[in-house]
Amino acid sequence: MQLIVAIEPRSYRQVIGQAISALRPHVEVTILEPDTLGAGVRRLKPELVFAGLPDTFGASGKATGRSAWVEFRPYEHPPAKVCLGGKRWELKEVELSDLLSVVDEAEEYGRTVRG
Repeated sequence: MQLIVAIEPRSYRQVIGQAISALRPHVEVTILEPDTLGAGVRRLKPELVFAGLPDTFGASGKATGRSAWVEFRPYEHPPAKVCLGGKRWELKEVELSDLLSVVDEAEEYGRTVRG
């Protein structure tokens, strides 16, 4: 599974990306600057994205079409909004276990859709 992490601040995206890589070594994690998110999504076609923006990028505001997206803004309330296969929910507090759970759910969703 391919995951892009493009959240602010930089320290958050690096720590989250590295932690997921260590705890889910089969997941290919790419850490991007938020301003390169659109190009990264088009190039890598990830199954899951963690970003500080909703599922849109660029001036056009077009949706990426990803089936799994986490809008993560750690200093806002709620800090995270999740969209997975059309189902949406908010995370009132975000811990690493919550993010790993979303990764696991996105993987399971991908297996279900493919098979």
